[in-house]
Amino acid sequence: MEIISERLLKHPFSLEGNTTVITGAGGAIGGTTARIFANAGSNVVVSDLNLETANATAEEINKLHPGKAIAVKTDVTKSEDQKILVETVLKKFGKITTLINNVGWGEYTPLLGISKEYMMKSYELNTVSTYELSSLFAPYLKKEQNASILFSGSRVGDTPSPEFLSYSNAKAALFNMIRSMAVAMGPEIRVNMVMIGSVDNGAATLDAGYTQEMLDRLNNSMVMKRRGYPEDIAYAFLYLAAPAARWITGIHLYADGGGTYKSKMPTDD
Repeated sequence: MEIISERLLKHPFSLEGNTTVITGAGGAIGGTTARIFANAGSNVVVSDLNLETANATAEEINKLHPGKAIAVKTDVTKSEDQKILVETVLKKFGKITTLINNVGWGEYTPLLGISKEYMMKSYELNTVSTYELSSLFAPYLKKEQNASILFSGSRVGDTPSPEFLSYSNAKAALFNMIRSMAVAMGPEIRVNMVMIGSVDNGAATLDAGYTQEMLDRLNNSMVMKRRGYPEDIAYAFLYLAAPAARWITGIHLYADGGGTYKSKMPTDD
Protein backbone atom coordinates (compact mmCIF):
# COMPACT_ATOMS: atom_id res chain seq x y z
CA MET A 1 0.00 0.00 0.00
CA GLU A 2 1.28 3.46 -0.88
CA ILE A 3 2.40 5.50 2.10
CA ILE A 4 1.01 9.02 2.14
CA SER A 5 3.87 11.50 2.18
CA GLU A 6 4.27 13.89 5.08
CA ARG A 7 4.05 16.82 2.67
CA LEU A 8 0.65 15.66 1.38
CA LEU A 9 -0.63 15.21 4.92
CA LYS A 10 0.47 18.70 5.93
CA HIS A 11 -0.26 20.54 2.67
CA PRO A 12 -3.05 18.77 0.75
CA PHE A 13 -4.00 21.97 -1.07
CA SER A 14 -0.53 23.32 -1.81
CA LEU A 15 0.33 24.01 -5.45
CA GLU A 16 3.93 24.95 -4.70
CA GLY A 17 6.11 24.34 -7.76
CA ASN A 18 3.16 24.00 -10.13
CA THR A 19 2.40 25.98 -13.27
CA THR A 20 -1.24 26.67 -14.09
CA VAL A 21 -2.63 28.03 -17.35
CA ILE A 22 -6.07 29.65 -17.14
CA THR A 23 -7.93 30.77 -20.24
CA GLY A 24 -10.44 33.59 -19.95
CA ALA A 25 -8.47 34.73 -16.92
CA GLY A 26 -9.15 38.39 -17.54
CA GLY A 27 -12.72 37.89 -16.36
CA ALA A 28 -14.20 37.54 -12.90
CA ILE A 29 -14.03 33.75 -12.44
CA GLY A 30 -10.76 33.25 -14.29
CA GLY A 31 -9.06 36.20 -12.64
CA THR A 32 -10.13 35.16 -9.16
CA THR A 33 -8.94 31.61 -9.87
CA ALA A 34 -5.56 32.95 -10.97
CA ARG A 35 -5.17 34.88 -7.71
CA ILE A 36 -6.19 31.94 -5.54
CA PHE A 37 -3.88 29.53 -7.38
CA ALA A 38 -0.98 31.96 -6.98
CA ASN A 39 -1.75 32.21 -3.26
CA ALA A 40 -1.55 28.40 -3.15
CA GLY A 41 1.97 28.54 -4.61
CA SER A 42 1.45 27.99 -8.33
CA ASN A 43 2.95 29.96 -11.18
CA VAL A 44 0.01 31.35 -13.15
CA VAL A 45 -0.42 32.09 -16.85
CA VAL A 46 -3.25 34.59 -17.30
CA SER A 47 -4.56 33.96 -20.80
CA ASP A 48 -7.28 36.16 -22.27
CA LEU A 49 -8.37 37.79 -25.52
CA ASN A 50 -8.37 41.12 -23.67
CA LEU A 51 -4.70 41.76 -22.95
CA GLU A 52 -5.47 44.84 -20.84
CA THR A 53 -7.50 42.91 -18.25
CA ALA A 54 -5.05 39.99 -18.39
CA ASN A 55 -2.13 42.33 -17.67
CA ALA A 56 -4.03 43.93 -14.79
CA THR A 57 -4.63 40.52 -13.19
CA ALA A 58 -1.01 39.42 -13.68
CA GLU A 59 0.33 42.69 -12.25
CA GLU A 60 -1.89 42.36 -9.19
CA ILE A 61 -0.59 38.83 -8.59
CA ASN A 62 3.04 39.83 -9.08
CA LYS A 63 2.75 42.58 -6.46
CA LEU A 64 2.07 39.87 -3.88
CA HIS A 65 4.04 37.06 -5.50
CA PRO A 66 6.86 38.52 -7.63
CA GLY A 67 7.50 36.62 -10.86
CA LYS A 68 4.61 34.21 -10.35
CA ALA A 69 2.36 35.45 -13.18
CA ILE A 70 2.49 36.38 -16.83
CA ALA A 71 -0.26 37.57 -19.18
CA VAL A 72 -0.70 36.19 -22.69
CA LYS A 73 -3.17 37.49 -25.25
CA THR A 74 -4.95 34.48 -26.70
CA ASP A 75 -7.86 33.93 -29.06
CA VAL A 76 -8.51 30.30 -28.18
CA THR A 77 -10.36 29.73 -31.48
CA LYS A 78 -7.17 30.42 -33.47
CA SER A 79 -4.61 27.65 -33.86
CA GLU A 80 -1.69 30.08 -34.09
CA ASP A 81 -2.65 31.74 -30.81
CA GLN A 82 -2.95 28.34 -29.14
CA LYS A 83 0.57 27.40 -30.25
CA ILE A 84 1.98 30.73 -29.07
CA LEU A 85 0.39 30.17 -25.66
CA VAL A 86 2.03 26.75 -25.33
CA GLU A 87 5.42 28.09 -26.44
CA THR A 88 5.22 31.08 -24.09
CA VAL A 89 4.36 28.91 -21.07
CA LEU A 90 7.22 26.50 -21.70
CA LYS A 91 9.72 29.30 -22.37
CA LYS A 92 8.82 31.14 -19.17
CA PHE A 93 8.17 28.32 -16.69
CA GLY A 94 9.47 25.18 -18.45
CA LYS A 95 6.41 23.08 -17.66
CA ILE A 96 2.66 22.98 -17.11
CA THR A 97 0.88 21.15 -14.29
CA THR A 98 -2.74 22.29 -14.69
CA LEU A 99 -4.75 23.62 -17.63
CA ILE A 100 -8.04 25.32 -16.81
CA ASN A 101 -10.24 25.68 -19.87
CA ASN A 102 -12.30 28.49 -18.44
CA VAL A 103 -12.98 30.64 -21.50
CA GLY A 104 -16.54 30.59 -22.78
CA TRP A 105 -19.50 32.79 -23.56
CA GLY A 106 -23.24 32.52 -24.09
CA GLU A 107 -26.10 34.95 -24.40
CA TYR A 108 -29.85 34.95 -24.80
CA THR A 109 -30.98 33.75 -28.22
CA PRO A 110 -34.53 33.15 -29.53
CA LEU A 111 -35.18 29.41 -29.58
CA LEU A 112 -36.04 29.24 -33.29
CA GLY A 113 -33.98 32.22 -34.41
CA ILE A 114 -30.44 30.84 -34.27
CA SER A 115 -28.43 30.70 -37.47
CA LYS A 116 -26.20 27.79 -38.37
CA GLU A 117 -23.18 30.08 -38.30
CA TYR A 118 -23.98 31.33 -34.80
CA MET A 119 -24.49 27.80 -33.51
CA MET A 120 -21.17 26.64 -34.97
CA LYS A 121 -19.27 29.63 -33.54
CA SER A 122 -20.64 28.89 -30.09
CA TYR A 123 -19.55 25.27 -30.37
CA GLU A 124 -16.13 26.33 -31.65
CA LEU A 125 -15.53 28.71 -28.74
CA ASN A 126 -17.02 26.73 -25.87
CA THR A 127 -16.15 23.16 -26.88
CA VAL A 128 -13.78 22.69 -29.82
CA SER A 129 -11.18 25.21 -28.63
CA THR A 130 -10.91 23.46 -25.26
CA TYR A 131 -10.29 20.13 -26.96
CA GLU A 132 -7.60 21.59 -29.21
CA LEU A 133 -5.79 23.36 -26.37
CA SER A 134 -5.95 20.27 -24.16
CA SER A 135 -4.45 18.20 -26.96
CA LEU A 136 -1.58 20.66 -27.42
CA PHE A 137 -0.71 20.74 -23.72
CA ALA A 138 -1.20 17.00 -23.09
CA PRO A 139 2.36 15.85 -23.96
CA TYR A 140 3.79 18.31 -21.43
CA LEU A 141 1.20 17.63 -18.75
CA LYS A 142 2.05 13.92 -18.87
CA LYS A 143 5.55 14.69 -17.62
CA GLU A 144 4.31 16.20 -14.34
CA GLN A 145 3.04 14.74 -11.08
CA ASN A 146 -0.69 15.16 -10.41
CA ALA A 147 -1.28 16.85 -13.76
CA SER A 148 -4.84 17.80 -14.57
CA ILE A 149 -7.09 19.48 -17.09
CA LEU A 150 -10.11 21.31 -15.73
CA PHE A 151 -13.12 22.73 -17.54
CA SER A 152 -15.69 25.38 -16.75
CA GLY A 153 -19.02 23.65 -17.22
CA SER A 154 -22.43 25.17 -16.73
CA ARG A 155 -25.74 24.09 -15.25
CA VAL A 156 -27.39 25.21 -18.50
CA GLY A 157 -25.58 22.26 -20.06
CA ASP A 158 -27.57 19.67 -18.08
CA THR A 159 -30.92 21.42 -17.58
CA PRO A 160 -33.52 22.60 -20.11
CA SER A 161 -32.24 26.02 -21.21
CA PRO A 162 -34.17 27.17 -24.29
CA GLU A 163 -33.19 30.79 -23.64
CA PHE A 164 -29.50 29.93 -24.16
CA LEU A 165 -29.78 27.05 -26.62
CA SER A 166 -26.53 27.45 -28.57
CA TYR A 167 -24.48 27.98 -25.41
CA SER A 168 -26.19 25.19 -23.47
CA ASN A 169 -25.68 22.76 -26.36
CA ALA A 170 -21.97 23.55 -26.45
CA LYS A 171 -21.64 23.07 -22.69
CA ALA A 172 -23.63 19.83 -22.86
CA ALA A 173 -21.03 18.49 -25.28
CA LEU A 174 -18.33 19.14 -22.68
CA PHE A 175 -20.30 17.06 -20.18
CA ASN A 176 -19.48 13.86 -22.07
CA MET A 177 -16.17 14.96 -23.54
CA ILE A 178 -14.44 15.23 -20.17
CA ARG A 179 -15.41 11.66 -19.25
CA SER A 180 -13.98 10.37 -22.51
CA MET A 181 -10.81 12.43 -22.09
CA ALA A 182 -10.40 11.20 -18.52
CA VAL A 183 -10.41 7.60 -19.75
CA ALA A 184 -8.04 8.32 -22.61
CA MET A 185 -5.57 10.43 -20.61
CA GLY A 186 -5.51 8.53 -17.33
CA PRO A 187 -3.63 7.77 -15.23
CA GLU A 188 -1.08 10.43 -16.25
CA ILE A 189 -3.58 13.31 -16.52
CA ARG A 190 -6.73 13.79 -14.47
CA VAL A 191 -9.66 15.46 -16.27
CA ASN A 192 -12.55 17.07 -14.39
CA MET A 193 -15.16 19.78 -14.77
CA VAL A 194 -16.77 22.28 -12.42
CA MET A 195 -20.49 22.60 -13.14
CA ILE A 196 -21.06 26.27 -12.49
CA GLY A 197 -24.39 27.61 -11.34
CA SER A 198 -25.53 31.23 -11.52
CA VAL A 199 -22.56 33.42 -10.55
CA ASP A 200 -22.45 37.15 -9.93
CA ASN A 201 -20.06 38.32 -12.66
CA GLY A 202 -20.97 41.97 -12.34
CA ALA A 203 -21.67 43.71 -15.64
CA ALA A 204 -21.05 40.52 -17.64
CA THR A 205 -24.19 38.98 -16.16
CA LEU A 206 -26.36 41.84 -17.42
CA ASP A 207 -24.59 41.76 -20.79
CA ALA A 208 -25.66 38.12 -21.17
CA GLY A 209 -29.31 39.16 -21.14
CA TYR A 210 -30.31 38.85 -17.48
CA THR A 211 -32.51 41.50 -15.91
CA GLN A 212 -32.53 42.41 -12.23
CA GLU A 213 -35.95 40.80 -11.91
CA MET A 214 -34.55 37.54 -13.28
CA LEU A 215 -31.62 37.71 -10.87
CA ASP A 216 -33.91 38.31 -7.90
CA ARG A 217 -35.95 35.24 -8.86
CA LEU A 218 -32.76 33.20 -9.08
CA ASN A 219 -31.60 34.33 -5.64
CA ASN A 220 -34.91 33.38 -4.08
CA SER A 221 -35.00 29.97 -5.75
CA MET A 222 -31.47 28.96 -4.74
CA VAL A 223 -31.09 26.46 -1.90
CA MET A 224 -28.37 28.72 -0.47
CA LYS A 225 -30.51 31.83 -1.18
CA ARG A 226 -27.82 33.60 -3.11
CA ARG A 227 -25.99 33.39 -6.39
CA GLY A 228 -22.38 32.32 -6.40
CA TYR A 229 -19.29 34.50 -6.17
CA PRO A 230 -16.22 33.98 -8.39
CA GLU A 231 -14.24 32.70 -5.40
CA ASP A 232 -16.80 29.93 -4.86
CA ILE A 233 -15.87 28.56 -8.28
CA ALA A 234 -12.15 29.24 -7.88
CA TYR A 235 -11.98 27.14 -4.71
CA ALA A 236 -13.73 24.28 -6.51
CA PHE A 237 -10.99 24.43 -9.15
CA LEU A 238 -8.35 24.55 -6.42
CA TYR A 239 -9.66 21.36 -4.86
CA LEU A 240 -9.69 19.48 -8.16
CA ALA A 241 -6.15 20.61 -9.03
CA ALA A 242 -4.66 19.98 -5.60
CA PRO A 243 -2.93 16.82 -4.31
CA ALA A 244 -6.01 16.25 -2.15
CA ALA A 245 -7.91 15.27 -5.32
CA ARG A 246 -5.17 13.03 -6.75
CA TRP A 247 -7.59 10.05 -7.06
CA ILE A 248 -10.42 12.00 -8.68
CA THR A 249 -10.94 12.09 -12.45
CA GLY A 250 -13.83 12.14 -14.90
CA ILE A 251 -16.22 13.94 -12.55
CA HIS A 252 -18.54 16.93 -12.73
CA LEU A 253 -18.26 18.86 -9.47
CA TYR A 254 -21.41 20.93 -8.96
CA ALA A 255 -20.69 24.39 -7.57
CA ASP A 256 -24.21 25.77 -7.80
CA GLY A 257 -25.39 26.66 -4.31
CA GLY A 258 -27.46 23.49 -4.16
CA GLY A 259 -29.28 24.38 -7.37
CA THR A 260 -32.78 25.77 -7.52
CA TYR A 261 -35.83 24.48 -5.75
CA LYS A 262 -39.51 25.38 -5.87
CA SER A 263 -41.95 23.68 -3.53
CA LYS A 264 -44.56 21.46 -5.17
CA MET A 265 -46.97 22.18 -2.33
CA PRO A 266 -49.54 24.99 -2.51
CA THR A 267 -48.19 28.34 -1.36
CA ASP A 268 -49.47 31.86 -0.94
CA ASP A 269 -47.41 33.05 -3.91
